[in-house]
Amino acid sequence: LHSFQEIHRVVINLAGELNDEQIHWRPKGYPTSIGFHLWHLARESDNLKAFILRHYPTLGPEFGDGMEIWQKDALAQKWGFPRGLHETVGTGLSDEVAASLPIPDKEELLDYLYSSYKAIEVFVELLDTRYPSCENVDEELRKAIEMIRLNLLEYLAHDCRRLGIMECLKGLQTGGGSATEKRKN
Repeated sequence: LHSFQEIHRVVINLAGELNDEQIHWRPKGYPTSIGFHLWHLARESDNLKAFILRHYPTLGPEFGDGMEIWQKDALAQKWGFPRGLHETVGTGLSDEVAASLPIPDKEELLDYLYSSYKAIEVFVELLDTRYPSCENVDEELRKAIEMIRLNLLEYLAHDCRRLGIMECLKGLQTGGGSATEKRKN
């Protein structure tokens, strides 16, 4: 949980330091902006929680219903995503399609990111509280918990990679990132 909260804090702080123009800026010949990556992180967190809940209903009803915020709030329609891309999480898109996505303004984008991050953090906290170990659970649930934790770890690494991409894009625009800011202090 602490690792998720920490990477989420760093991503949100990075986004908070930028204006709409910086969030939507792309280097010449590069298909995606910081905004795309923020959207992708929100979609991935939102999708991961929903996927887990749909595939492992034995966790219990207190974990939620498996419905994505993306779907509940009809964000694809609200933001004008092309019809065939309503369910995408941003993986496997061509450069042309990724560049054409109607990423919303900073405020709307960050609202979705906050909501997605909060939902996955609540899920991880509940998982850790309810199943601090795999003792005293049946074999099927033990395997499910181990697979869920492996998936959470993979998504944590994914968030770190995306943060690196966003730091690079920020650095190209501003001449610095979190690493250079720490050296100055």
